[in-house]
Amino acid sequence: FQTQEYPAIADEFGMSLQDFEQKLKQVKTKLLDVRNRRIAPGKDDKILTGWNALMDAGLIQAYHATGDQRMLDLALANLNFIQEKLENDGVLHRSYKNGQAYTPAFLEDYAALIWAEIMAFEATGKTEYLSFSRTLADRCMDQFFDESDGFFFFNNPKSETLIANKKEIFDNVIPASNSIMARNLHRLGLLTYEEKYSQLAKSMLGGMAELVAKEPGFLANWGHLYLENLVPTAEIAIVGKGAESLALQFLQKGISNIVLAWSETPTETAPILQGKTPDPTGNALIYVCFDRACRRPVSTLDEALAQLPYLD
Repeated sequence: FQTQEYPAIADEFGMSLQDFEQKLKQVKTKLLDVRNRRIAPGKDDKILTGWNALMDAGLIQAYHATGDQRMLDLALANLNFIQEKLENDGVLHRSYKNGQAYTPAFLEDYAALIWAEIMAFEATGKTEYLSFSRTLADRCMDQFFDESDGFFFFNNPKSETLIANKKEIFDNVIPASNSIMARNLHRLGLLTYEEKYSQLAKSMLGGMAELVAKEPGFLANWGHLYLENLVPTAEIAIVGKGAESLALQFLQKGISNIVLAWSETPTETAPILQGKTPDPTGNALIYVCFDRACRRPVSTLDEALAQLPYLD
């Protein structure tokens, strides 16, 4: 490692700075020539569904925090790439390289992608993201779920036979695929009014509740879900002119215990938005609801925030 500036090194060897730099250039040329004749190390440049989906979730969170449209655009472009290139004939693939998708996806790929798709729906109001997240969740429930203990296998036991089918329960640097799925199901249940999602999320949390209390350091994402059940998750619906701006303001507050849907016009496309209308002038109203029961619709962010519950 270089510990001195070039003039000091040149002086130490009794050389002018110009001669020293010329000599250094010759040495580097020889070293590069030798390196280029060596066998290059292998390069792992495949694209992984799960890792890209986690990055997309992070980009959308960055959009929430900053309002920087570039973050959202990049996330949506990547999510569209995953759906176009890695989802073929009802099969999600884990890897993509040289124009080819291969290896059936694991639970962590599905879980991360569902998470990002739900966030994309909240950010854009486009129901295709919610619809795709439901399709993926239903596939997981059909192909990965183990009825014997109420959790998901990491691999799809219906598509491959292994010596042992493991389950990922404990959160690590990356949350466990089962804890991500449980939180996905919780959120999908609130957005779609589908009881099958809500009931499974509660069942999974029930199977972990005692362990979460004993070992919270290894079950942080499960603990997050525990809190989302302890303090009811608010269902936020915003409908009318100005809904997009209000939705972004809401998301920028960083309130984690909510699900959010919005539309500039009345719509029935997402269950959480059904029956919600703007004010008589067409301007947006914010509906804060709990278990499908809504409080008085309001027109300002501060009024809506005042309707949220908080831990003492």
